Amino acid sequence: MSNQSDSLESVVIGDGVIVKGTFIVPSKAVVNGVIEGDLTAEEVLIGPTGRITGRLSAKVIDVRGQLHNTIISEKSLIVRSTGKIAGNVHYSEIEIEKGGEIEGALHQGSVDSNTPSVSVFISQPEPSEPEN
Repeated sequence: MSNQSDSLESVVIGDGVIVKGTFIVPSKAVVNGVIEGDLTAEEVLIGPTGRITGRLSAKVIDVRGQLHNTIISEKSLIVRSTGKIAGNVHYSEIEIEKGGEIEGALHQGSVDSNTPSVSVFISQPEPSEPEN
């Protein structure tokens, strides 16, 4: 269980809430609503109903909803089966569950490095019915 100081440094954007602007969160941000703007945090969890349109920067990013624009994950990026990312993605480590989608450019390493990038679209095909 986290201590009280962790909760004071965290933010939760609830389902149905829309916020606009630039946000700097010292600890964890949980997004079940919509952020139209930039978010910087230590850790970010985008819930299934969450959406961020803007620049996202965090050490750990867990995506179950949608991300659009520039995504910078300094440590770990996890795209869950319901997660969808469209944009320019920078990461150190990445995990994509079956059903998770990424459309855009992937860059492994720091934003400032000259690491080669690749443009991709990753998606799982719908299961087909067996022919009789």
